[in-house]
Amino acid sequence: MGIPLKPSHFTKLLSSLAITLAFAACREKPPAVPTPATATNAPAVLPAPRPTPAPTTAAAHAAHIVLVSLDGGRPDFLQQAQMPTLHAMAREGATTWAARSIVPPFTLPAHSSMLSGLAPEVHQVYWNMWIPAFGPLRFPTVFMLAKSNGLSAAMFSAKDKLGYLFPPGSADMISYPVPDPRDYYGTNVFSANKVADQALKYFAQHKPRLMFVHLSDADIAGHYYGWPSPEQFVALAECDAALKTLRAGIAQAGVTNVIFLITADHGGAGLSHGVDRPEDMTIPWIAWGSGVKPGHSLARPISLPDTAATIAWLLGFQLPTNAIGQPVREAFE
Repeated sequence: MGIPLKPSHFTKLLSSLAITLAFAACREKPPAVPTPATATNAPAVLPAPRPTPAPTTAAAHAAHIVLVSLDGGRPDFLQQAQMPTLHAMAREGATTWAARSIVPPFTLPAHSSMLSGLAPEVHQVYWNMWIPAFGPLRFPTVFMLAKSNGLSAAMFSAKDKLGYLFPPGSADMISYPVPDPRDYYGTNVFSANKVADQALKYFAQHKPRLMFVHLSDADIAGHYYGWPSPEQFVALAECDAALKTLRAGIAQAGVTNVIFLITADHGGAGLSHGVDRPEDMTIPWIAWGSGVKPGHSLARPISLPDTAATIAWLLGFQLPTNAIGQPVREAFE
């Protein structure tokens, strides 16, 4: 299904130059990056994990964790959009609309910190596309650590560049449900339903302990039409419908001891993001489900690497010693 275009909007935003710039910003445009020598010549040695801590009360609730990343989900627009499922989960769970991304706030660097708990200067992912010349992944993610601790894991994403963070063996299922991501750019940005449907189908059958669901609709609409724009608000509504599908389907699968962690990699302004400014750096952070404090406003500052630390803490293992992320214990009873 495509988004209907107004003539004035078409003239303004879908001129050939705007198409070129938007496509580059969404898929290819990296910030200043280290040279390939800097990125690839470092020893490919992963830091040793810390000892596994004793189980906690919260961890006892975390039989299953579903991490949902709303790509480009700027909090003020998330709150304004027609997103009844997200708004209900924010009210019922532990929430802040003022968490912070990392610099640079681009998709691949931000997800590197989200899934590893590392600062960018440690994971050194400054590019925003999968560049084979820069070498393989050189740091452990929570998915790798979950697998090494005998836990099942799965990921579903519409952006294949996130495959950089999921090398073979890092999860039991690594899926890009959209046959060709390029089909979901421009006037057709709706991939959230396909991603959610595939994730739910897999969850119902295999019930992974850790599942990552990446919804890219709002980011792509932002690059083509703007943060904010009517088209982006339609895309956000599609993401909310996907979230509703996930939540209802998991409940129907008979799983009650599940925790949803919902966040974003970055925000945006105009047709882009990637700058250390509030519009790009401010993100949501929501915990909902078993063992989560109901109706709790999170007071402590939260940054994107705290997501990985919280997942590790809930599942009973720890991140490497050079991680900066800290578990958001305040969110749990």
